[in-house]
Amino acid sequence: MDASIEIKTPTDPDWELHSSTFNTRVPVIPAIVALPVTIEQVSQAVRWAAARGLKVQARSGGHSYASHSNGGVDGSVVVDLRKLQDIALNEDGVVRVGGGVRLGKLAKTIFEQGGRALAHGTCPSVGIGGHFTHGGFGFTSRAWGLSTDQIVAADVVLADGRVVRASESENGDIFYAVRGAANSFGIVVNFYLRTQPAPEVVLNWSIDMPDAMESVKTAVKVFLRLQDFANGPSVDRKLGLVVFLGHKRFSIEGTYLGDIGTFMSTVWPALMRVVPETGEIKVRCRRTDWPTLIALLAGDAELDVGPDHTEHEEFFAKSAVVLHPGLSRAALKDYFSLIASEDESPPIPYFIGIQLFGGRDSQISANTADDAYAHRNALWMFQHHGFAKGDEKFTDEGIRFLEGLNAALGPGHGAAINYADASLKSGEAQKLYYGEQLGRLMKLKSVLDPNDVFSHPQSIRGEDGSDEMLIDGN
Repeated sequence: MDASIEIKTPTDPDWELHSSTFNTRVPVIPAIVALPVTIEQVSQAVRWAAARGLKVQARSGGHSYASHSNGGVDGSVVVDLRKLQDIALNEDGVVRVGGGVRLGKLAKTIFEQGGRALAHGTCPSVGIGGHFTHGGFGFTSRAWGLSTDQIVAADVVLADGRVVRASESENGDIFYAVRGAANSFGIVVNFYLRTQPAPEVVLNWSIDMPDAMESVKTAVKVFLRLQDFANGPSVDRKLGLVVFLGHKRFSIEGTYLGDIGTFMSTVWPALMRVVPETGEIKVRCRRTDWPTLIALLAGDAELDVGPDHTEHEEFFAKSAVVLHPGLSRAALKDYFSLIASEDESPPIPYFIGIQLFGGRDSQISANTADDAYAHRNALWMFQHHGFAKGDEKFTDEGIRFLEGLNAALGPGHGAAINYADASLKSGEAQKLYYGEQLGRLMKLKSVLDPNDVFSHPQSIRGEDGSDEMLIDGN
């Protein structure tokens, strides 16, 4: 590799800092980590690895649940983009963003540069790369689309080291692939994103109703009411909504970008008809400005954590994409019965997050762009997330519990690569992540990356590639 490119190897004293995974349950050790400072150096690193038959994965923030940003298996070349930190907002509202920028810095900077905003997740330390190229949900996504929907162009390093601009008007197949499946096709070194004027006033609201979990019958009734609300006439694109479930927890949290009078006269009364007739209910509704909202959603964490920020957790997660019109009464009964069966002693600490993707007027569902994102018809996106505390290890019993929650929702649901599940075999994962897009993606892989340079255990294979890969990195 060119001597001008900084690299880290196992002999370096700070190797662990650069090679360890976010999810310590899936430890993966790279062969080397390259730290390019220019697009040309990214290209050189890819060419060097490809010439030696080594697999490549980019790392933006490094938050892959399945450690794909470390290659997914030992021995890959990790191209760490932390030094690509440029953010430049143009007068037309399009912002150019380096591939190593994290979400908190992105949100803070575009507001400071021009009072602009984007739809994306709430965790400030997550990198732009995987989040924006594999979907990316935020509280404003029903109004503005997923994070990937805001990409109007991208500078991409391909498997042969070429750097191309991809957009609707040039390199359309690459533009299609990087909006939904980028880590199988290249490294996005610059994003060009369509921003929105930051709202002057936003409503941030929540409804906490723990007594809804006192019985399976009540929990099912409340969720069915919520499902009817989501598909009903009181909802418009300006509403963002996420449900959180757990032991004695049933809460709904959200935002509203529209007129406060409309919210209070139309949306709020309909929401209140969701809650149980009896039991404890806590409601909160506050007006705030955009920077304050971003901070609130981040849990008042520091937004610009810096490019060298690291964090580690031991966890396991399963996702389920529930299509319109939603879950049946029977499926919900099975689901809440399983939650109730654990009483006060679940085998692992956990939470359930359920994002409202669809519903009336959702701009996620309405998007008809030619991209590789497979879940436009989703009503709900479930995440079942368990974690170990302190020095404890994640147990097999905890994995079975989370798998059971997913299974209780019934068959036929897709999954989200942004919640990548290392326990899935490659072929199964690809079908769940990419659905009807998979065939076209496999054809493109054969053309754009025939030697499978950009690879991890669940990445797209060419039409002649094997779909039997590793389970949990073993």
